[in-house]
Amino acid sequence: MAKILVLDPNKERGVDVPRELLTQQVEEILQDASIDVFVEVIGGIDPAHEIIRAALASGRHVISANKALLAQHGAELLAVAEANGVHLLFEASVAGGIPIIRMLQTYLTANRVREVSGILNGTCNYILTEMAKTGREYEEILADAQRLGYAEADPTSDVEGFDAAYKLTILTNLAYEAHVQTDRIERQGITQLTVADLRLAEQKGYTIKLIGSARENQGAISLSVRPRLLPADHPLAGVHDVYNAVKVNGDVVGDLTFIGRGAGELPTASAVIEDLTLLLSGENTIRRPNWNRCLEEQVGTADAESSAPTGLYISLNCSDLEVQTLVDAQFEESIAASGGYIAERLATHFKGGIKRAYLVGGVREEQVKQTVDEVVQTVPHVQLCVILPIEGDVHPGVEWSHNTSVHEEKDSYLEVL
Repeated sequence: MAKILVLDPNKERGVDVPRELLTQQVEEILQDASIDVFVEVIGGIDPAHEIIRAALASGRHVISANKALLAQHGAELLAVAEANGVHLLFEASVAGGIPIIRMLQTYLTANRVREVSGILNGTCNYILTEMAKTGREYEEILADAQRLGYAEADPTSDVEGFDAAYKLTILTNLAYEAHVQTDRIERQGITQLTVADLRLAEQKGYTIKLIGSARENQGAISLSVRPRLLPADHPLAGVHDVYNAVKVNGDVVGDLTFIGRGAGELPTASAVIEDLTLLLSGENTIRRPNWNRCLEEQVGTADAESSAPTGLYISLNCSDLEVQTLVDAQFEESIAASGGYIAERLATHFKGGIKRAYLVGGVREEQVKQTVDEVVQTVPHVQLCVILPIEGDVHPGVEWSHNTSVHEEKDSYLEVL
């Protein structure tokens, strides 16, 4: 016997559903012994948490697409499932139709995962793609995304990186058979990015993407959800629009990249049906994930990336050429004193002023943040826009002088210096 729990049985639906299958009473489903599998697509923490826990405790399997719930309570629910001899499957919780959960849980068990990273939010990828393609700013593209159904009325979870952080939590837990809390993930959204940032990066051969990343390096795992500058030959650089992509690096297999639709009714349905098919094929073939080890007690997490020298993109808004010259002088001196170098200086006219950007290398991000703070505090009419990591090596460019700047007589939107 099948039943469907709904809030409103009178709501118009895109498919014909017999009225007798609909119920508003969860107890009616929980008490029906003929139901062997629960499929949860409610979303959110409550009441989904209570319902799934009760279903597992009653000896029924559960298939869930609930990323937020699994990120926060996955370890607990998996323990309940194991204690009651049933399974909790959640392929649809990350990257829609891409079978990345199954890949990590089943097919890569012979590998030690060194890195799992990816474009995990289709809304952000659509916005960044359209900004780069059309030259329209974030607010306008977001409005388009909301009209098209790619973004919620309140887009905060997507554009501030929470959604991607939930998914990265699940991937990290699977890749390292551990349990990490989502609030331990360094998180930076896309709301401060401008078309000028995307175009300046493009001039130097980079694409800006929101990337969720878990990397193991000398016993530490760095976790972040941040916009990053990716070189043109990076496997994720060419993933556009609402598509998701996940890249896995294993010590035996090397790099694997998976690309597909990360959201929507059909990709989600595909993942749910694959989990159902797995259950029907035989429970003894399903490998139980182990999230009992607390990752944070074993390795460093959130500070692992910012404490190592890296390549960074820094952009600031300057009111005029005089301010830009002052910023250049102080920034160069501070970066050099930190043992780093400026590989490139970039500039463009921007909203009546000048957007000044730097590609720097050989310096820790915390040092750059301190330098930028000092510049903003001591030089009037300058404002920090973004500090973004650069994927790959950044090499020193040619020598430059302080009087190199944006030329006011030029009308071109961009000028790379």
